[in-house]
Amino acid sequence: MRSTKKPRAKRWRDFEEAREFVRSLGLKNQRAWHEYSRAEQKPSDIPTNPQRTYKAQWQGWGDWLGTGAVYVGNRRYRSFEEARRFVWSLGLTSYREWTEWRKSGNKPDDIPSNANLVYKDAGWQGWGNFLGTGNVRRGKEEWRPFEEARAFVRTLGLKNEAQWREYCRSGKKPVDIPANLVGVYGDEWQGMGDFLGTGNIANRHKVFRSFEEAREFVRSLGLKSAAEWREYAKSDKKPDDIPFNPDQVYGSKQKRR
Repeated sequence: MRSTKKPRAKRWRDFEEAREFVRSLGLKNQRAWHEYSRAEQKPSDIPTNPQRTYKAQWQGWGDWLGTGAVYVGNRRYRSFEEARRFVWSLGLTSYREWTEWRKSGNKPDDIPSNANLVYKDAGWQGWGNFLGTGNVRRGKEEWRPFEEARAFVRTLGLKNEAQWREYCRSGKKPVDIPANLVGVYGDEWQGMGDFLGTGNIANRHKVFRSFEEAREFVRSLGLKSAAEWREYAKSDKKPDDIPFNPDQVYGSKQKRR
């Protein structure tokens, strides 16, 4: 005769004890948990599907694994305006830089990684607007006019692009001055030297002598090597209309004779 007894329900560890054990494993995400469960290393009194077994106590995979990752519905984030103001202060210039930054461990917990989903109905206007890169929908620009922005930045006394980037990350930059200056000001942009007021002008904005005229002048100097040229070019003797890097400015026009 077949036994009529029902199989005894499996006894699982207490939720807190099971969670403590799992956290000791150092698993980083749900995928790592599933791989661990399939590897037959898991104690038999810890369920493979803890979200079902411990439904009443379940607070998400981040809580179970101890990673700190929390479901959007269980986390309180800054308002859209506050989060955007903070992100603008970072001086990020692309979505790629945003991705690298949010994975760096420097992101505050109340700034969402998936900001496009969290703020979807709370003011979201695209990643360009959220990051402050200037890639925003037409009619949504919130930047100062170029002349006003340049006048303000020149008062800061910044010497080069590296100092500009550092300033952007400091949190001191007004939110209506973009980090991605070229993307926002387009045809008005004349180089970082013009914007900062240093007088350093990018090669593409300079007017140089023709290749033949520049070469004739340089040959008259009697320099014997590239090392002597670099030493001369770094001095105050080089005319401004002779490029420091003639190979870049004149390209294929340079020919040996």
